[in-house]
Amino acid sequence: MELKNALTVCLISFFAATVVLLIARALDLQAAARLEPQLIKIADELETLRKQGGLAAARAERTGESRLVVYYFHGNTRCPTCRAVESQAQEVVRSDFAAELASEAVTWKPVNYEEPSGASLGKQFDVVSFAVVLAKMQGDEMTRWKRLDRAGALVGDQPRFAAYVREEIKQMLGPAEPPPSVTPPADSRETTLAAPPPADTAVPAAVDMPIPE
Repeated sequence: MELKNALTVCLISFFAATVVLLIARALDLQAAARLEPQLIKIADELETLRKQGGLAAARAERTGESRLVVYYFHGNTRCPTCRAVESQAQEVVRSDFAAELASEAVTWKPVNYEEPSGASLGKQFDVVSFAVVLAKMQGDEMTRWKRLDRAGALVGDQPRFAAYVREEIKQMLGPAEPPPSVTPPADSRETTLAAPPPADTAVPAAVDMPIPE
């Protein structure tokens, strides 16, 4: 009899624990359902921010600051040369422009031009294969850009590759070269000079003449 009572108590305890667990799960599901729209909105905003270059890009757009985005474009298929160009270019940015990265004057951004999120950007830069592209931004407006087409040919010579990427980034970080000044042609109109005034004519002094008688 005592064993039967003990089993009954155990079953009741197990049933009660199960009910409590189910209630807790139901409450968690309700809370998750209430939070789901907010979580989806946050995820969408983060994805949009990532596509725009991250927090640095968002802050620069708000303040209108000048910055340089170093894009690395790649496709779905990654070859050894493609990966080497990405690795070496990123290393140049990290080692030679650490201060600019810290101040967010330079940002590094890989982009898959074969994905919908990167296709339009790839077309804008005429990208058909892996490429390093430098884009100078003023706020949210791109003022100039340059594709480093020699990167693939130089990747086998790491010092030359690093020097090439480094110098191109330095040039893009500097101010834009002013247009050459054009010296206006001399005025070809004929200028009429006033004739000099005539020199004063000296009047001969009177000579005493003899008076006739």
